[in-house]
Amino acid sequence: MVAVEVQEELNCQFTLIINGTETVIKEGVFKSKYGVAKITSPGNLYISRFDTIHVRGIGNGTVTIDRCYDIQIEGVSSISSNRCRFIRADWVKEISVKRCKIAHIEQSGKITINRCKELIVKGVGEIHTNRCKFANLESCGNVLINRTKTVSVDWTGNVGINRCKTAQLSRCGAVRVDRCRIANVSGCTNLSVFRGKVNYVNEFQGNEVPVVGVQAKDVE
Repeated sequence: MVAVEVQEELNCQFTLIINGTETVIKEGVFKSKYGVAKITSPGNLYISRFDTIHVRGIGNGTVTIDRCYDIQIEGVSSISSNRCRFIRADWVKEISVKRCKIAHIEQSGKITINRCKELIVKGVGEIHTNRCKFANLESCGNVLINRTKTVSVDWTGNVGINRCKTAQLSRCGAVRVDRCRIANVSGCTNLSVFRGKVNYVNEFQGNEVPVVGVQAKDVE
């Protein structure tokens, strides 16, 4: 197994698309007036200070991004991004984003987001968010949301929300709400509320049950 992973790293390459021009990089450094891209080790690409760049992988490889304005990445194993204005990612196994303005992620694995103004996610695995202004999550695995002002969640696994202003949740697994000013929940398996106000709608009975939590309380 180790030999296979080493061989995949050696065979790893990335395609950079800058202003409509494609450049394949497998080793060395690519420099231009727009930014710098370099292979730091086999299978590891570092990108810095591009205004606009599109990166395509072949299903493996790790990409580290620092201070880019607008970046799109697809078909790599993992992404680590710091201080990018706009990032869009597709078909990535693991993603970590710190300090971005807008992140749009689809068809990926485990996602961790810290300090993002606008987050749009569809069709991913487990996702953790912290200190976002707005998050729209659809068709995800288990979700953990911390300190996010406005949250919209639909068709996910279990959901945990801690410290939000407003939340709209539908068709989820078990939901726990902790310190939320107001949340609307419908079509979820069960609900626990701690220090928050929740309007719970049972889709089968069609009735709305207001829940104000001062301690954990379940609604079936």
